[in-house]
Amino acid sequence: MSEFIYGVIDYIIFPLYLVFVFLSIQIWFLWKDIDKEKFKFRLLVSQSFFRKNSVFVFSFSTFFMLREFEFIEIYSGIFDMMALISIVLFTYSWYSTLKPFAVRKILPREFKPDKKYH
Repeated sequence: MSEFIYGVIDYIIFPLYLVFVFLSIQIWFLWKDIDKEKFKFRLLVSQSFFRKNSVFVFSFSTFFMLREFEFIEIYSGIFDMMALISIVLFTYSWYSTLKPFAVRKILPREFKPDKKYH
């Protein structure tokens, strides 16, 4: 039964890694498009934003450290998954905060509406 659970956890962890990489790349692209003069840095230091991100970072580090203890080694896969979920939520929090401040949306050449096909 435990092999089945670890198999399911492995199948959950891989898509979480992909989501984390995708959101990280999206944040990188968004940061280039943000008008830095219009961007309110006070939003980043607001109490709710800071508290939410602190909880995500604390939970990530706690779950990541818990997996190293030998007496709870049987739950290491679950702790890995929980650590990854917390870092994905942290990344999504940053993405959703930065997205409204993006000034221009860069579209690939294939999606531009003025291109005519024959």
